[in-house]
Amino acid sequence: MKLMEYRIDAVVEAFSGAERVCVFTGAGASKESGLPTFREIDGEWKHYDPMTFATLEGFLSEPVQVWNMYRMRQRQIGEAQPNGGHSVIAQMERQYPHFLLVTQNVDDLHERAGSRKLVKIHGDCWGMRCLQCCETYDTRDFDFPAEFTTETLPICPKCEVLCRPDIVWFGEFVPDDAMHAAVWSSSTCDLMLVVGTSGEVSGGYGFVERAAMNGATIVEINPTEGILTQHAHIWVPEPAGVVLPKIWQCLTMYK
Repeated sequence: MKLMEYRIDAVVEAFSGAERVCVFTGAGASKESGLPTFREIDGEWKHYDPMTFATLEGFLSEPVQVWNMYRMRQRQIGEAQPNGGHSVIAQMERQYPHFLLVTQNVDDLHERAGSRKLVKIHGDCWGMRCLQCCETYDTRDFDFPAEFTTETLPICPKCEVLCRPDIVWFGEFVPDDAMHAAVWSSSTCDLMLVVGTSGEVSGGYGFVERAAMNGATIVEINPTEGILTQHAHIWVPEPAGVVLPKIWQCLTMYK
């Protein structure tokens, strides 16, 4: 595929002609809001062993440590604010008849920006799930301490069994409903917007390839080139929080 030189008018033209839109976002979309990523050179996995903090085995071995890392992450998320990229993506779902936001992010910045048509394929940092009955809960509905101890770990109200963070860890599968919705949207869209993801996690799950096979236009917004860039028709090497509002303003004027 020949990658077009980035021109804002080409991006606006792609957006203006679309009806079925799938947006695929990753950690870069929230990095602009001040949330540290996990996979970059200076990311969180430099400080936290993923085999302890992102596997079921690690959690069962060190539940207090794991829960307290996620409590720290929850505080970071609570202090962060949606950026311009989040806001534009939320506006997009009201513009296009068929729209789905597929996000790898476990924060709630998309929702706080106004997004409602979305699936979170890696779970939700605010959630917890019972290890026995698999019932899910919102940790914000409980009076939990800022840091857990062995005696204060989250317990399922029904089973009185330990709960885990409702996150998809290494070695686990994306929930069926979220994956089916993501596959359908990426397979049937006429425009796919890729924002802030390198595609390193499971190769981006093949969403971009599905969209390309269906003849969709692929627009990637990411300051750095990743493994998904090879599939893009247009690569915008800028932060989404900066460039998406410009594109959306031009699109409004264009219409």
